Parts: sequence; C-alpha cells; structure tokens
Amino acid sequence: MGAALTQLIPIQELTPGAVGAIRNQVINSVVALASSELGLAPEKLVVRDVRPFSDLQLYAGGTTDSTLDQWLYDATTTTAAAFTAINGSKTMGDQRYVALFGIRDLRRGLGIHTTGMATGDTAVGLAAIPEHAKPAAVVSLVKINVGGADKVIWDLTSIEAYPEQQIGFTPSAVIIPQNASFVISYYFKTTIAGIRANLQLIGVAVEPRGKVISP
Repeated sequence: MGAALTQLIPIQELTPGAVGAIRNQVINSVVALASSELGLAPEKLVVRDVRPFSDLQLYAGGTTDSTLDQWLYDATTTTAAAFTAINGSKTMGDQRYVALFGIRDLRRGLGIHTTGMATGDTAVGLAAIPEHAKPAAVVSLVKINVGGADKVIWDLTSIEAYPEQQIGFTPSAVIIPQNASFVISYYFKTTIAGIRANLQLIGVAVEPRGKVISP
C-alpha cells in the first residue's frame, strides 16, 4: 500500500479530467461505505452537495452556531499562531456520511467590499479600490479532525498562487461517518477581530433517500 496522499492541489496543476476522476472516486468510496454500514443498496441512497450549517454545523462567527447555510465565518476573536475551531466539537448526523475533498475561496466572486481586508487596505476608501481588488486572504491553513484524529491540514497558500481561480482538490477525501465527532479549524494569518473567511469546503453528503431529498 502506498503513502496516504492528503495534500491540496490547485485545480490549475491537475490534468484534464482529474477533478472528475477524484470526485467520482470519492463518491464511489463513500457510497460503498454507507451502503455497507446501513445495509442499504446504493439505489436507496442519495448523493448531494454538502451544506455548511445543516451538515457541518459551522459557526457564523466566534462560538455561535450559524442559522443559515452560507459559507462564511466572521472571526470575532482568533488566537495567534494557533488554529481556531469554526464549528467546535460536533457530531455527524445519524445515517449521514460526508466526504470533503477540496476547498474553494469565494472572495473573488463576492465583488468589492472592505470586510476581511488587511489592516490599512480600507484606509484609502472604497472608491479608490481598483476593480481587480478583493478582500485579503486571512486563512493560511485548514485542519479537519475526525474521531479525535487530525485527518488533513490543507495549505491554502498553494491556491493563492492562482488569484483568478482559487480552488484546490485532494487525492484522498476526508470521510466523516455517521455519528462521528469532528472539528474543522482555520489558521488565521492575523488576530484582528472582525475579519471574514469565505471558504467553501467541497464535498458530498450520502444518506438514505427521503432523509432530506427524494430525487
């Protein structure tokens, strides 16, 4: 058996078709796991997009549970040189399996705004910010812990090298089985309160038909 491959690879450095191959492999693996553990045939299962709050129970900011399914985290307080948990210690839902296999920085698509900009960037005023400007990157690392063990530490610096399309995928998904404990943490570059992270964790949820949707 080869070494476990957990690194984050920018989409620009993947060969054509590699993203689809990674996604299909992840889906096949998590469907097989859910089918085996739940005793259900694959056709009795649904594969859908993962939701930030309803599935991953992410905070809106600080230690407050979000009430909306949106990919953002407003950091009220962060710790220097340490990870900040953005969902605390949570438990995956019963009969639900989540697989995370990439990350997408959404800042570019949000338009011009000052939230999350580095110190000093807002002093020039919004009118003076050029069209290509965007909020500064505030998170350098993402860590996912499942069942008390750190499964990945993704370095977002790799995708920052491609400002027009900041997306990365990993050869090996992080699978969070039903009823498993998990913690998702961000390593913030600054300890200034009020900064915003707009990071989408790319993944799928697998569960019985009818639990959420019935396609």
